[in-house]
Amino acid sequence: MRSDLIAMIRRSGGVIRRDHALDRYPVHVIDDAVRCGAVVLIYPGVYRLPECDGLDTRRRGALAYCESGALSHTDALDVWGLPSRTCGVVHLTAGMGVTCKARGIRLHHRRDYSPEAPTVVTRAGLRVVRLEQAVIESWRLLPLMDQRAPAIVGVRERRTTAGRLLEQLELHPTTPGARAQRRLFEMLAAGNHSELEIWGHQRVFTDKRLPRSATQHRLALDKRVVYLDRAFPEELVAVELDGAAYHGSRGQRERDLRRDAELARLGWLTVRYSHQRLHQDAGGVIEELLEILRRRRAQLAAAG
Repeated sequence: MRSDLIAMIRRSGGVIRRDHALDRYPVHVIDDAVRCGAVVLIYPGVYRLPECDGLDTRRRGALAYCESGALSHTDALDVWGLPSRTCGVVHLTAGMGVTCKARGIRLHHRRDYSPEAPTVVTRAGLRVVRLEQAVIESWRLLPLMDQRAPAIVGVRERRTTAGRLLEQLELHPTTPGARAQRRLFEMLAAGNHSELEIWGHQRVFTDKRLPRSATQHRLALDKRVVYLDRAFPEELVAVELDGAAYHGSRGQRERDLRRDAELARLGWLTVRYSHQRLHQDAGGVIEELLEILRRRRAQLAAAG
């Protein structure tokens, strides 16, 4: 019977609640399995297999221990595949009346919490709060330099929208960091989808000497649609901001050149600025853009 118990736990993702095991097996079978080390107590009333000792097992065990809870905060970020800093503690969120006395679990309470959709969804077999909630509630748990990354990546990869993030934030206006998050989400809503684009928007492209430009300008090429980091549509000038993390490899540079050539066939001039140039010479970038736009207007007028 012990082998049947172990097979049952394995089918359950490596963890099982004691009361669920007792529905199938006598108490002595479970206790004997614990005494000989065939199963291991992970949380009160929750067991795991000895070989299952990773973060995924701890999360499954925490969800088994708190059956009405859902993974939240940085654990939810990780499950959603967004930048996160996980630690030994598993973060769960549940309703106000739920208690937790297990070491290794940090339980958060929300008055508006519901264990059902749309508040909670299932991802990779794990109950987890919505992506937008995970982004907002993780802000205070992340180091200052990492706080903005989950929202930026989520919007840039089109897993969520700035509008949905703002809507969720309005439901929790007193959450720590709400003011800074609102500013970030508004910048994302304006079409700035990287730290470099946000920096450029604040210090370069909103300069009063420059004409109004569009962020994430949608443009149809022959077989696909591209989004320009910054566009001056009247002058047909595309500005691409090349962060080292995304444009430093040889393969990416070749893809950038091919895209620039496709844009040129449609009459667009592409201007690229590196992270270093934008940060170290913002004034020079503005002056250069003014001259480029002046010459483009003259060229287009002559061609017309």
